[in-house]
Amino acid sequence: MRRWILSIVVVLALLAAACGGSDDDESGIDAPQVTTEEAEREAPAPQDSEPDEAETDAESEPAGSEDAESEPESEGGQPEDPEPEPVVLTASFRGVSETEIKIGIGLVDVSDLGIDAGDAQAQWQAVVDRVNDAGGVNGRLLAPVFASYSPVDNAAIEAVCVHLAEDEEVFAFVGLVLGEGVLCYPELYGMLAVNTWEMAPDVIGRSGGLLFTTQGGIIGRIASLVNAADADGQIDGQKIQIHVTADDESLLEPMHELVEAAGGIVTRALVGTAPRGDLPAAEAETNIWIERAEADGVDAILAFNTAGYGAVGGVERAGSDLTVITDSINRAGYTDLGYDPSQVKLFAYGFPTLHDHYKAGTAGVPECVENYESRSGNVVNVGGANPRPTNFPPTIRACRGIELFVAIATAAGPVLTQDSFIEAARGLRSFDLTGTTSASLGEGKYSADNAPLVRLFWDSEIDDFVSGN
Repeated sequence: MRRWILSIVVVLALLAAACGGSDDDESGIDAPQVTTEEAEREAPAPQDSEPDEAETDAESEPAGSEDAESEPESEGGQPEDPEPEPVVLTASFRGVSETEIKIGIGLVDVSDLGIDAGDAQAQWQAVVDRVNDAGGVNGRLLAPVFASYSPVDNAAIEAVCVHLAEDEEVFAFVGLVLGEGVLCYPELYGMLAVNTWEMAPDVIGRSGGLLFTTQGGIIGRIASLVNAADADGQIDGQKIQIHVTADDESLLEPMHELVEAAGGIVTRALVGTAPRGDLPAAEAETNIWIERAEADGVDAILAFNTAGYGAVGGVERAGSDLTVITDSINRAGYTDLGYDPSQVKLFAYGFPTLHDHYKAGTAGVPECVENYESRSGNVVNVGGANPRPTNFPPTIRACRGIELFVAIATAAGPVLTQDSFIEAARGLRSFDLTGTTSASLGEGKYSADNAPLVRLFWDSEIDDFVSGN
């Protein structure tokens, strides 16, 4: 089912000396300068005459004199390297001047959907200010250009892309775009983009190496989901019905292969066809799928990405004892639609929650929250049932997006160009990224987050998922 409204809810929940030489150019081991007249007067004696011993000592004295100035020497006895020339920053690429790096930041506006995600611009500005206060990126400050759009309005997403690329001529885009909309930047304008949403392999492949994401690889997440569920006895020997939205249709084949490789039996692989945003039609479609699952003797439904919310709602409405396996763990994806995960046999898997990290003081989450609160004067709602605004996940998402861009741009060095940025990403390896315990990039690796999925449990007291720990 094509659950774009559910996708928006998920966005909210999922809402970083050479030693100096002498000040002059003289060296204590060089012979002193003499005039032409002095050179003629002190010309050496003919070769068949022995020089006077006293003269010899006197002439050689300057070279070995203790009073002569000498270059500081290293422990090995050799003169130390002179101080390198300071790097002069230049306007090295479009959007990169001697003093600034101009980046386009996409602000997701969900107010028309009745969702309050807080002050989006303030969330991103707080992270930008933190970077600039620390000296920027190799001496250049980040200069953000903000533009907002509805995440379900493709025309608005493309209009922002055109504005940032043609009117503002930014160096790169940083923000959240669902589906293929983010390809406007690399495909139409050959521009770098850092997305804070998970991307399908074909989207990354079409980007020509210009697209990076803070999230983990989507195929890797499917494999982690299947492996985790199998370890809990929910795949091997079980009849499985697969659910995906229309946006994830390309993932059906790898999901099918991974389930069968783990010993599961796929009865049906279903793709949502309900019109975008039509919740009654989507629920009616899911009801039919649940009836088919019951008729086929299915043991579990494997619902990937946002399809999990609809699957839980469908099983709950049917009063079925079917197991639902999913990585859909956004609390709002259930509560805002009136679904109760506690009424379903649910095996939900995800990364340790942001609340877990916040309470444990790990993965940079408390620091990100504190930075936003101190700079904006706003309060981040990190707990409690139905908090308003729902600004905790998007605050963390802003930290992640800017941190990934800064990590790559810093590694690119003072001569910042598109090519140096891409080359730096290839060799970046491990780095710190808010909200995860493991992040890296490398040759052919464009998705940063490496953390494995873990089993999560619904806590009815706070209406949210918590980890097993």
